[in-house]
Amino acid sequence: MTPRELARAGEDAAVALLRKRGYEIVDRNVRMPGGEIDVVARDGDVVVFVEVKARESRRFGSALGAVDARKRRTLRRLASEWLQLFAPRANARFDVVAADGSRIEHHRDAFR
Repeated sequence: MTPRELARAGEDAAVALLRKRGYEIVDRNVRMPGGEIDVVARDGDVVVFVEVKARESRRFGSALGAVDARKRRTLRRLASEWLQLFAPRANARFDVVAADGSRIEHHRDAFR
């Protein structure tokens, strides 16, 4: 599987998991200057920005560990811009869906 195929499969699995848990998917692969938001969803009245990381295995570290301080900083900035444009009064949070091989985990409110 190519890295692009792995990323797409991870995002598809993440969206399926989120929908199963009652999330409404608002958008995917939101490209903005300086980065991309993998999934924007709603969990009740909360806008959820979801970072999806997929790895074939944990041999070179976990998928969750790949969401480092730099990535979190970028996501905070992108989310702030998205909220200003589309939902300025909304409550928001950040979730991470990490897929390591066949194991997928949803980390709710993963960082602030």
